[in-house]
Amino acid sequence: MSLTTDIGAIAQKVAVRMDRHKRKGIAALEFALTLPIWVALLIGVTDGAYMMLLSQRTDRIAYTVTDLVTQLEEATANDVDTILLAAGQLMEPFPFGEKGVVIVSSIYKEPGQPVSIRWQRIGGGSLARASKIGEKCSVPNLPQGLTINDKENVIVSEVYYAYEPMFINAGVFEAKDFYRVAVYKPRLGKLIIDPWGGTC
Repeated sequence: MSLTTDIGAIAQKVAVRMDRHKRKGIAALEFALTLPIWVALLIGVTDGAYMMLLSQRTDRIAYTVTDLVTQLEEATANDVDTILLAAGQLMEPFPFGEKGVVIVSSIYKEPGQPVSIRWQRIGGGSLARASKIGEKCSVPNLPQGLTINDKENVIVSEVYYAYEPMFINAGVFEAKDFYRVAVYKPRLGKLIIDPWGGTC
């Protein structure tokens, strides 16, 4: 084996090594350039999944609370308050107390009279929000397409949840209120007597 052959082999090995280093350097540079995109995607996907979970839990609270209230034979203050407290458990493991509130209204149409809210209860959390349906003894602002006939009674639950993205400063989503409404008819009798007293 000649000296020329040895030098050629060594040069070839050096060239292969340099080529590997170049490729590694290019890969590292490409990764560094695309890193902000990957981070933005990760933040967006994480916040999107978090928002979807909270939205689904808010839906579940609205339907479950309404369903439980409409199964009562008679609405008592203790029963309604206990059902409202269940809202926090339905939102677990996410917090509900300061971030959410449930408003339950009983709406009834007396023959020959306008539809009215017979009673209303706010609970389950301490978030300060007003009912979009209306206040007790007022003519309700019914959800679109809902009509109530004479002697008909419905229970309406409104749920507010103050959503805040996980990555407030870097995320794609903004803080906002989730608002959900569920409307059911009582199953075992009319629930039009105010459990907390008072008449319209």
